[in-house]
Amino acid sequence: MRSAFIVDDETMARGNLIDALEQHGGWNVLQSLPSGEHLVAEVIKHQPDVVFLDIQMPGDDGMAIAKRLLRLQQAPLIVFVTAHSQYAVEAFELYAVDYLLKPFNDDRLAQCVARLEHQLDNHDAIDQARSAQTAWAESLTLDRLVIKSSTSVRIIETAQILWLATNGNYVDIHHTDGKHLIRASLKHLLDRLPTGEFIQLHRGYAARASLIRELKAGDGERQSAVLATGDTLPVGKSYRHALLDKLCG
Repeated sequence: MRSAFIVDDETMARGNLIDALEQHGGWNVLQSLPSGEHLVAEVIKHQPDVVFLDIQMPGDDGMAIAKRLLRLQQAPLIVFVTAHSQYAVEAFELYAVDYLLKPFNDDRLAQCVARLEHQLDNHDAIDQARSAQTAWAESLTLDRLVIKSSTSVRIIETAQILWLATNGNYVDIHHTDGKHLIRASLKHLLDRLPTGEFIQLHRGYAARASLIRELKAGDGERQSAVLATGDTLPVGKSYRHALLDKLCG
């Protein structure tokens, strides 16, 4: 029996895919989820063979979620699902195992299922597919930031980055040679910076994990992280547990 997760913010789309998979013997849909929130934990718990993953959803998009899934030691195969052909082409070029362009017909799903079953039943094929997916995830990881202005182009190696702070629609990049502003969201940068090197401390702050020297209590429930650089950054309540795990692990 092959197992699958379906992740799509549209209830009808999830139901249609469940119904379609039921027409193919030997498939069990373990979870049908409206978003990628908690998905990694659920995948670790249930170990599905395949995740059918919508690309455009509120919150984290499918590409960012896929990258987190592919960091797992036993990563599932991923099939991207999208209503937008430009994303389908990108997903295919980035070597998802397959993609489904909504609305897909029975023949197209059958083709996808056949491809999945071939890989799941063939050790060499599934190893090749997982290696290709991992290579794609690694290709999304930044090794440097290129910051352009009207007068210059600044290159900052990710190894130089100390901490980051949200500044409106921008992020302040504090690095070994100073500070520069880049137009991006903090979340987007953290998704693409090297895995495990940075940790989010607060909704608007993140730091290189190896630089954190102390978690300090302040007034009331306020806490802050002290870095080896001497900088003190706020720590949000919802981020404390992960920070303590990082410091004590």
